[in-house]
Amino acid sequence: MSVTEAGTLPMTERLAALCQRLSDEFEQPESVEWQTTETEIPAAAYTDPAIFDREVERLFRRMPLCLGHEDQLREPGSVLARELMGIPLLVTRDREGEIRVMLNVCRHRGAKIVGDDGKVCSKSRLTCPYHAWTYGLDGGLRAVPGAAGFPSLDKEDRGLRILPSEVRDGLIWAIVDPAQQDVDVAQFLDGIAEDLSAMRLGAQRFYRQQVRHAKANWKIIMNAFQEVYHLKRLHAKTIGPFFVDTRSAGEAVGPHVRFVVARDTTAAARTRPGKEWDLRQDVTLSHVVFPNNIIIWHPDYTSILSIFPVAADESLFIHTMCTPHEPQDERQSRHWERSFDMIDGGVFYEEDLFISERVQAGLKSGANDSFLIGRFEHQLRWFQDHIDAIIAD
Repeated sequence: MSVTEAGTLPMTERLAALCQRLSDEFEQPESVEWQTTETEIPAAAYTDPAIFDREVERLFRRMPLCLGHEDQLREPGSVLARELMGIPLLVTRDREGEIRVMLNVCRHRGAKIVGDDGKVCSKSRLTCPYHAWTYGLDGGLRAVPGAAGFPSLDKEDRGLRILPSEVRDGLIWAIVDPAQQDVDVAQFLDGIAEDLSAMRLGAQRFYRQQVRHAKANWKIIMNAFQEVYHLKRLHAKTIGPFFVDTRSAGEAVGPHVRFVVARDTTAAARTRPGKEWDLRQDVTLSHVVFPNNIIIWHPDYTSILSIFPVAADESLFIHTMCTPHEPQDERQSRHWERSFDMIDGGVFYEEDLFISERVQAGLKSGANDSFLIGRFEHQLRWFQDHIDAIIAD
């Protein structure tokens, strides 16, 4: 597929500066953003149930979480059930096109209403399988069989618990705590919001999604996507040949990170100023959206990765592939199918999740009291420092 077919990404001032720095440092032995020396992260950060519980409570129950791309629920009447951190959720698009996020729990006796977890289905109403209490796609209670048995029932007070949510640049965000009143995604994303808006992520189309359980702490998986040291080694037989060893340029944006990674095409791009580079072809652009998302802008499609904690040694890994537009013909469709199978199965599953599970298994041996973080693995240090500050007692 050509660059024109894929669609180029607009260059922003901040990204142009990163590209220029990558060019300036390309042949230098190190980068200005590297740490001055190695650091360590305690192994307990990935195994201690008490730390895990604080992370779930203070990160995943209080911060806006990305629940996917709105185009996955393209048609009015679309419903998606998903259980995250033990919390049953419903994402709906009503007949007017409005998206809502609510708890997938009946307000009568607490049964889960929709059981097809992870599958988008079409519904006109939501009916509890226990006693058939029925709700609209807006969460409002519509019908109660045997209503005479509930003479004081106020339907207005017994609708499904609506969670604060917002759709911004195509992504569905919610705080999964019904006690929270509202959500301000723009404030949470800080400067990353400008990037996502400029990239027109909302105009992209949902193509395919894979959901996997991995026997690894959620941070171990996140770490695999925040350093470039492993690219030429772990991915030597897949994507490694397309990248330059340990060459990247990034910057923190609050708890988030934007960074560009040098590709095999970057050397040739250095004949042009960084502001003229192609963000899909001359580098690989990634955004780390704290606490648990990675957005990777591949040459002709986009991967949105979400890693949710299940237990201290288990995570839910969701990979959503978005494309600039619907496939225009069978050739393009086959190309994107092959691309998804390669990156999702051949790279993310067989390499990144594979090694993450091996790391978790190694932790049980007690061989390491801590992990050694190299100077060029500085983003792992940034990430852990933000977590530690938030969960500190």
